[in-house]
Amino acid sequence: MCPLREATQAKQERLEERFVKGVQLLINLSEDGVTIVVEGIKDITALRGLGLSGPIYMLAGHSVVSLADELANIPRLLILFDFDRRGGQLTRRLTDQLEGRGVSILHRERHQLRRAFCWRVRVIEGLKGIEKTPKGTKF
Repeated sequence: MCPLREATQAKQERLEERFVKGVQLLINLSEDGVTIVVEGIKDITALRGLGLSGPIYMLAGHSVVSLADELANIPRLLILFDFDRRGGQLTRRLTDQLEGRGVSILHRERHQLRRAFCWRVRVIEGLKGIEKTPKGTKF
């Protein structure tokens, strides 16, 4: 096998491993009671399909300010908007509103999830095809 191909295959395997760890991190956060905020109903469907059972809120149907008011009493929150420009802008706007209300935002975990997922999916609803199985994550 060509050394370049081996390097590419090794990189692909590392990316797949990072992706699986990202899915597991998301599941662990949900099991630990962290509230997750997404953009819309398709995002919720994708996360539920991964096996997340914790509280998930969505921005759709709310303004950023009204959603921040609704989430103001939640101790730990993960904002999981899409990894595109619009998702980044919405994340910053909601973060500003929530931190002003004293809510703890899990920035480090969002960054880890972005690193784990963005090479494969840019939108959270893209996780819909991934299934959690007893033996691990199935693509």
